[in-house]
Amino acid sequence: MASPLKLSLEQRLAQQLQLGSTEDSKEGATTSTLAAAIPSRHLELAPHNVRVRAYLKENNVTFCHLDELKEEGWNASEGDAYFRKQREAADHKDDEQEKVFHRVHLEIGNELRSFGAFEVEGLEHGKINALNLCMAPGAYTAAMLKQYPDASVCGITLPVRSGGHKMIIPFGPQDPRVDVKFLDITMLIREFLIEPSSVPNDHPDAANFIMSSPFYGKEFELVLCDGQALRTHERAKYREMTREGRRLLAAQLIFGMTRIKQGGTFVILLHKAEAWDTICLLKSFCTFASVALFKPVSGHRQRSTFYLVAKDVQSASTEARMFIDDWKKTWTTATLGGEEGTGADPAMPTDPEVDALLHDFGPGLMHLAQEIWSIQADALDHSRWHPGSATSKTRRSSSLQSPIFSEAGEPSTPRHPNSVLGARSRWQPSSPSSPTSPSAHSPKHPLASRSMNQQKYIYPEVDEDKMKKMAGRWR
Repeated sequence: MASPLKLSLEQRLAQQLQLGSTEDSKEGATTSTLAAAIPSRHLELAPHNVRVRAYLKENNVTFCHLDELKEEGWNASEGDAYFRKQREAADHKDDEQEKVFHRVHLEIGNELRSFGAFEVEGLEHGKINALNLCMAPGAYTAAMLKQYPDASVCGITLPVRSGGHKMIIPFGPQDPRVDVKFLDITMLIREFLIEPSSVPNDHPDAANFIMSSPFYGKEFELVLCDGQALRTHERAKYREMTREGRRLLAAQLIFGMTRIKQGGTFVILLHKAEAWDTICLLKSFCTFASVALFKPVSGHRQRSTFYLVAKDVQSASTEARMFIDDWKKTWTTATLGGEEGTGADPAMPTDPEVDALLHDFGPGLMHLAQEIWSIQADALDHSRWHPGSATSKTRRSSSLQSPIFSEAGEPSTPRHPNSVLGARSRWQPSSPSSPTSPSAHSPKHPLASRSMNQQKYIYPEVDEDKMKKMAGRWR
């Protein structure tokens, strides 16, 4: 058997499947056991994701470097300890730690605001209606209200008694601008099914589905979806593993897209731009909106999380309605599919389907994701725990960093000394500046220098005026 230190990502995952490992994924997967999560299309071991990774490694030097760093991290005991410590701290926060969690998200919210993520086409000031899904602790709502003091913000968030985060910002009688519904958004069955009566009486959640439709009839100029499946969320067994993440993402997309105003702005937290499901989602949004990707540097640098920012959303278009119907099918399959009627994983794409998508959207994907991959690679290159980083090599005797809480119970790393903005890039299929081949944005790695000096994202010095100017470049 190969040495554990030299196992590839695929070998390690396969070995854990065989041994029934219960180690959580370092990439923030919401699985109770990695073995049970391997069939998911989100995991890199799945054949279609392996095929995507091979394409990206062949055509993008930045992704190739990032993939190597991630593979080294998988085989590092330091990484195991680092992320285990983060998860433990995130899952057992006291009131003071909840405030720390909130402060970190205030920073991320301000980054989003400076980036221009909350701007609405044709609307610079004035009263707007905003929708914040998975709102708690409320930092992003606070950032919205800082930009639009007269805004009205409606929100949905998981109750604390069910494992959700505490609301830190004032709402309701304390701040009439903020209206919050405390419920599990994935259970709003009328939003996702045409006939809720079709749910079997013996379904594990038959008595828990919610028949109401919050904020029905309202339209919102700005929609922010920031939910992740929480390990602390108490839920039925069938909802465990990666399936819950799929249900939650579909629920947010359906609820938000059926309430966004024509021409509005839609912001959503996503994971792994190189994952099949994420690529499909990015391509979908490019058909009915102007798309950009943003990676904040105050909370998500080492992780694969980033934000999709879609502007001028044509929510009434044929394309948008078609994708909403697809997301409803995704929710239904994950909740009611399978032989037992308690959920099933979707069918995996075939090799020809993967190749067709990469031929059509591969260059656009690399153009969109170039900087967010660069930011993550740079963060891993400078992390204390990563075995291949320069920082790690000079600080072997140092203790692991203290966790700073990030999204959905996942802590983050401290801000890079020179970092101020995350990644931004745009791609439109009809744009004359859109790349038409991999060489339009990044050389193939066999022909490129393996040194990342020419490829790494260079963080600008902290400068508030520069932040505002960069945000203005959106248009």
